[in-house]
Amino acid sequence: MRDPVSVPDAARLLKLSPARVRLMASKGQLPAAKIADRWLVERAAVELRRKQKPPRGRRFVPRNAWAIVLLASGEQPPALDPADRSRLRKAVALEGLRGLAPRLAARGELSIYKAHPGEIAHVLEDEALLVSGISAAGSIDAGLLSGREADGYVAQSQLRNFVAEHVLSPADVDGNVRLRAVPDEIWMSLKLDDRAVAPAAAVALDLTEEHDPRSRAAGEDALRKIDRANQKALR
Repeated sequence: MRDPVSVPDAARLLKLSPARVRLMASKGQLPAAKIADRWLVERAAVELRRKQKPPRGRRFVPRNAWAIVLLASGEQPPALDPADRSRLRKAVALEGLRGLAPRLAARGELSIYKAHPGEIAHVLEDEALLVSGISAAGSIDAGLLSGREADGYVAQSQLRNFVAEHVLSPADVDGNVRLRAVPDEIWMSLKLDDRAVAPAAAVALDLTEEHDPRSRAAGEDALRKIDRANQKALR
């Protein structure tokens, strides 16, 4: 890691509590490394986050977060009230997926695990997983390859069994399995037609939260392409 900073220093720069920064680091929301029980955070990521404007408005509830993800991906959210559909489509058009990204965290509750390297292939082949992020980078032509880690969504009710079946252990940012739990009522609509890969907008958003700078850059590039496509469609 280049030019690391301590958690207290990162907290001071971001005007957050050290506990909040440690939580962000452990969930992979800030590039960091844990050395001898002490977190060190990547200075460049801290500076980038400090320069970002705070998100306007409240976080979207899971139902609306996924509706936005589907709309931005060129798909139609099922069972969505026409008035809500119009409102959310307008938000996508006016603010763009990049602008809405900080408010879409409720699309899945992130947990990080460690799996035996030989188990990764089985995790990715499990029908209970909706692959995303680095594991689905090929679906959006992100130019990234990875067979050493797994990233995706699972139903909230299936998470415990999934973890047990693949013998996953809780981990920090050095984990090689990232799972995002989705409420069951939303999961059923996402898995229509036996979908195996998350919508393009979700894949791009998840890449921007990766620990690896190259993956984050690819995710940002994908978000820009999605926003340009949506803006073009409205002309």
